[in-house]
Amino acid sequence: MEFTSNSNNYKEKINLTNYQEYYLIKENIIYKIAIEKNDEEIFIKCKNYLISFNHKDLSLLTKEKFNTINKAYEFIFNIFEENKIIIKNIIINKEIILLINNERETKITLKYNKEYKNINFSINDINQIKNEIISLKEENKILKDEINKLKKYHGNNNPNGVNLLSNISKDSYVDFILDNTFVVFKSINDILYLIYSNKKKSIICYDLNEKRKINELKNYHKEYITNFRHYLDKINKRDLIMSISCKNNNIKIWNVNNWECILNLTNINKQGYLLSSCFLNQNNNIYIITSNYNNTGNSELIKIFGFDSKKIKEIQNSNEKTYFIDIYYDNILSKYYIITGNYNFTKSYDYENNNIYHIFNDNNSGSYIKSIIIKNYKGIIKLIESCNDGIIRIFNFHSGLLLNKIQITNAMLCGICLWNENYLFVGCSDKTIKIIEIKSGLIVKSLTGHNNWVLTIKKIFHKEYGECLISQNWKESEIKLWINDN
Repeated sequence: MEFTSNSNNYKEKINLTNYQEYYLIKENIIYKIAIEKNDEEIFIKCKNYLISFNHKDLSLLTKEKFNTINKAYEFIFNIFEENKIIIKNIIINKEIILLINNERETKITLKYNKEYKNINFSINDINQIKNEIISLKEENKILKDEINKLKKYHGNNNPNGVNLLSNISKDSYVDFILDNTFVVFKSINDILYLIYSNKKKSIICYDLNEKRKINELKNYHKEYITNFRHYLDKINKRDLIMSISCKNNNIKIWNVNNWECILNLTNINKQGYLLSSCFLNQNNNIYIITSNYNNTGNSELIKIFGFDSKKIKEIQNSNEKTYFIDIYYDNILSKYYIITGNYNFTKSYDYENNNIYHIFNDNNSGSYIKSIIIKNYKGIIKLIESCNDGIIRIFNFHSGLLLNKIQITNAMLCGICLWNENYLFVGCSDKTIKIIEIKSGLIVKSLTGHNNWVLTIKKIFHKEYGECLISQNWKESEIKLWINDN
């Protein structure tokens, strides 16, 4: 679906209540974009190009509900702030097509009108105007970050230059062999946080950009903290952290703004362990999805809790030990799916009707699925899983068919993350991180530096080093930072 502008809605001297400028890059040229708002409409402008729309128009476009123009403006504002929009196409003196970075490929079309008198359209090629770029970098932080990223990483899709830079922590600790043993996120206050735990059962809050520990929450869990999850609560303008203690089946939810514990779920499972949990947002309501790992062989039981600590419902199927649980939202079908990585295979559930959607099975009995990624590859939704049998399996999410599998010899696999559409990173029991070219299935590099199983790996963008990797292993005190020297 595309939006086109209505030129009759725009008046040059309109009384605007909000105004922001951003910079988008296409083919090494930087374009200045203005976002404006009044009480009725939002305007996106670029020189003689314009689109205007209200909150009802945006609801139709994105299939999200916006009750007011302020909510619609906040959505557009966040898209630009989080760099989730690009210039897809430019037809001079006709239109500019902006693409919101989601799986539906939502397009916003700015139409040309020579009567518009607006901001400068573009800044010339970076290589031709070095002095102007230096000046602009000082004036605009967003432009500065984008220019640095472009100069250092434009066209560089190969992570072969990733090497160990430094140890971030000397006090981290993980007792179980799991994924999501830490979380990294850019907060609503623009801080790049790393959250992890230590042997004292403390929660450590670390500023990755400033390279310093900000906070330590002590003695809030009775057993070791094994997992973390992050959720950006845009409605209440706050970051939420879920800390999980699997041995005593305890989950706590924290407001990162003040580190207040706003939810405490105890004794979630009567037997077994709580190895993984995650957030779900539906109709602006936040829910907690929990897994069950039961050594006695009783049925797998997925439980859903509200923020009032009340259990909403349960999903029960077969005798499974669940190591990993997550949520996937299909933008095209507007449906939520629960994803579980189990002892034998991965399963997906239709969240609304509680039924199994697919069992992703390759006769891999006893393979222990430890980590799962779901990614849209040019319209095909693919599920990628890592297993203890040393195999990465790639399935078609909606058909359940096995598309490819990649064997890692002499190693069991844990956390996985994508570098881009061409490369995958996986943590291994042989103390290495493997870089894998997805198309060929070949290992292009093994990263060494850990002294035990590599559990969790995350890709981040650091303001100083650009694209980076963070990793943690089992029962080791150090979380490591890797940078790409290419």
